[in-house]
This record gives sequence, structure tokens and C-alpha cells, in this order.
Amino acid sequence: MSAEQLRAELVEVLGATPGPTTTSAARIAVTKNRGRCVRPVVAEEVYRALLTLQRRGVVRRVHDQPGRLAHWELTHSYRQDQEQASRR
Repeated sequence: MSAEQLRAELVEVLGATPGPTTTSAARIAVTKNRGRCVRPVVAEEVYRALLTLQRRGVVRRVHDQPGRLAHWELTHSYRQDQEQASRR
């Protein structure tokens, strides 16, 4: 899986989740979506992809969640853009 494919799958996972998601939960969801025949995605790949998406303004890291784990969600502006695009 290329880095771009991983980022696209992470956007799908975060878009389908009602609230913030941890890096680990996102990794597990991507691995489940890919099936058992493919090499599992490691946490470092997911974290790096999420940081790239954050720099691009697609996701944001949520700091008000309990615990030490990193939580992520789609940015409000990205969700709005996606909703507008789906209405066209």
C-alpha cells in the first residue's frame, strides 16, 4: 500500500467515526478493511500519515481527550468541503 492509499483509507476511517479516534484504533480499522492477505500497517506508518494529513488541513489532533494516546478527527472545514462536493 502506498502512502497516498494509506492516507485515503485513514480519511475514510475518520469520516465514518462519530468522534475522535486514536492512532491505534485507526490502524486497526485500516488493517481490518485491507483483509488478512496484506501486510498489516504499523503504528509508525499511520502516525506519519496522520501528521501529513494534519499539515494538509484534513485532520486535526484532539487534545481534550483523556489519557496519553493521540486522538484524531477530520477538520470541520474538510467535512464541509466533502459534504458540499457530495451535494453536487
